[in-house]
Amino acid sequence: MQVKVYTPRVIEIASEYLPALAKRAADSLGERAGEISATRGHLVRQAVQDGLLREFDDLIGEDGTVDLVCDPGMEIPLELENRTLTLCELLEALHYKRNWAEMKSNDAA
Repeated sequence: MQVKVYTPRVIEIASEYLPALAKRAADSLGERAGEISATRGHLVRQAVQDGLLREFDDLIGEDGTVDLVCDPGMEIPLELENRTLTLCELLEALHYKRNWAEMKSNDAA
């Protein structure tokens, strides 16, 4: 019998890498990036694919996907001011370093 076991580990990704990781994760999802809720998993899996977390290289499959889950049960969407962000919104918030209120007011205009 084969069973996959996921053990908790704490990792750190430098903040300066987050915008680039979010961009590549969003690019890999194409048009769906505007609909899919951003999760820590998107950023961590992209960091593994980019070689930032070499200790997880063995989790990269032959097809290039990363077999890694960041939150128990289901991956929990990232929120900013009690609102779930899509990958595109996360990218915009990280890239332009604007707060959510500014983004929200621009969307209303």
